[in-house]
Amino acid sequence: MTLNVVVAGLPKAVQGATDPDEGIWLTDEQKARITGVADDVWLEHVPVSVLNAGQAPQRPPHAIMVETSGSKPELDVEQGILTGPGFEQLMNSDLRLLQSMSAGAEHLVRIIPEGVTLANASGVAANAIAETVIAGILGDAKLLRQRWAHQQSRTWRELPARELEGSVLTVLGTGNIGARTAQVAKVLGMHTIGVNRRGNAVDGFDEVVATPSLHEVLGRSDYFLVAAPLTPETRGLVDADAVKAMKPGCWISNVARGAICDPGAIIDGLHSGRLRGALIDCHVEEPLPAEDPLWSAPGAEVLPHDSHASQLLGDRQVDVFVDNLQRLVDGREFRNVVDLARGY
Repeated sequence: MTLNVVVAGLPKAVQGATDPDEGIWLTDEQKARITGVADDVWLEHVPVSVLNAGQAPQRPPHAIMVETSGSKPELDVEQGILTGPGFEQLMNSDLRLLQSMSAGAEHLVRIIPEGVTLANASGVAANAIAETVIAGILGDAKLLRQRWAHQQSRTWRELPARELEGSVLTVLGTGNIGARTAQVAKVLGMHTIGVNRRGNAVDGFDEVVATPSLHEVLGRSDYFLVAAPLTPETRGLVDADAVKAMKPGCWISNVARGAICDPGAIIDGLHSGRLRGALIDCHVEEPLPAEDPLWSAPGAEVLPHDSHASQLLGDRQVDVFVDNLQRLVDGREFRNVVDLARGY
């Protein structure tokens, strides 16, 4: 039996795409890896304009890998995105696997047809994001922003930079991104605290606590990373009370979803000095409006949701998809399956 496969949409921050506006990014080598899963694989790398215009693929797919706005039309502004109507063109009774190119799945869990397994891209960007967070932490500790400003003004001034050994990093969310960041942080001598739903132990963390203990550990933290999925339980979890609970001078980074944090509370914390700095990669509204006060908040580093940018991103997306296609052929359980009830 022929395995019909469709790839549509541009993974955020993928590099070297042939036609990013149309979501065409697979290399010949990546295509060969997909079609090499079985003897008879039909692959369509479909331009998003075709599907978004209401035209179905040549064959109803059994498996798809997509970057789509799904149930969130506000994401339709993203480059090379498959919109909701385009996504609908791929739905059919033979579909078995929907491989998302995003780790977050909140925009897909409510629109997955019965009988279709939703898998996410968890893990593909963990190393790149961890490097970005660690770069931000090092930049803070070594006062790089001040040093660059001094260079621009040709000012020769020694600064009281710090070593990271003994500093405490707390990570909300102990999945791939949080765990990888903790592993790198431990190499630098940092003490790592993970926060997850039940306080289950996770490799890479010196200690792990349950979410109700978040405020307690924030009071011990020099650095705080938000790397949890967006769920009803995490939405708005990092609010004004959480900022007040933080150790004075704490540094914060959010590389998960903007709605987990109250942006106003973060901005107020920066202005008051409660927060020493912030690296914010994801925002409630994207692109972040030019008039948003976060842009000019003291100590804020604003990223355009691209902390995962990497020359290796495309290959890692294909790694997960090829693995799941092989599992589909072999009749084995899929990798990175999303729990539709939990939303991740």
